[in-house]
Amino acid sequence: MNGSWANVFPYLAGAFKLIILGIGAYFAIKWHFDEEKRVRKAEGVVFDNPSFMKKLAMMLAIPVLLILLVLLVIYATNWYLY
Repeated sequence: MNGSWANVFPYLAGAFKLIILGIGAYFAIKWHFDEEKRVRKAEGVVFDNPSFMKKLAMMLAIPVLLILLVLLVIYATNWYLY
């Protein structure tokens, strides 16, 4: 079974599953935060907008963490398989 579809399928299915679950988790968390914001806004609570530096830090931190996670998964599977 060297190089057959059966050897590759678990990795593709696992990656697909993680992507779908990640997207679902993102929207679930976003919905909860938006719902809380809507309730607080109805109560009259004032929100402070995040500063430019905080937005910039988040824009840089998220891609770096995702790249590190991908590299970790790639090297962990190489260590495990070989």
